[in-house]
Amino acid sequence: MHLAIIPEQIQAKCHCPCCGDQLAPGVTADPWATCMVCKRDHRFFIMPEAPLAVDTARAAEASFPEIRNLSLPAIASFWLSDPRARSVLNQQLAQLIRVILESRSVLNEPRFSFCSTCGYTFGNWEQPDIYVQGLRCSNGHLWTLRGGQLTSVVEGKCLSLQGEYADITVSQLIGVWLGGNPYLDPNLHESVRRVLMSSPLCPRDAMEHGD
Repeated sequence: MHLAIIPEQIQAKCHCPCCGDQLAPGVTADPWATCMVCKRDHRFFIMPEAPLAVDTARAAEASFPEIRNLSLPAIASFWLSDPRARSVLNQQLAQLIRVILESRSVLNEPRFSFCSTCGYTFGNWEQPDIYVQGLRCSNGHLWTLRGGQLTSVVEGKCLSLQGEYADITVSQLIGVWLGGNPYLDPNLHESVRRVLMSSPLCPRDAMEHGD
């Protein structure tokens, strides 16, 4: 595992995609991610490189005897911080575990209206990928948006800013992970399943299925 890489240009100055204010380093329960936050408390995350699918598919069978007697919050912290555990942890699960540990309530998904490079407003940019939305500011900075993740190439490197999940999204994603999907289950360690079930945002029917 390696810490999230931040281009020097973004380290010097980065604007909030929601309001245009300057972002500054923030505090997060995920030691491998970088949190950026503005004065209005809009938070974004630069995530470390995600493990390969072939690696995360081994998570359910992974053995970590040291977590056997830990509390659920301690288990959640272990999965985020321990390099061996994090190397097999699905990136979306890592974000859900962080949400559970931080216990923040986010009512609405972020609206991406401003360029993070310069702070100018976005307009649409037509590009060939039908699965993402193209965004372009008046200074010509190009970004793409998909699933709450704003992505661009900065200093020759791919940069993604992940917005915070709204509560309803967290609830839906927990329901999907606990739904008994044969494609997802190999990625879901039993201890992580229990962490998801402990969230107040866990849907009741998903909790019953998890039992």
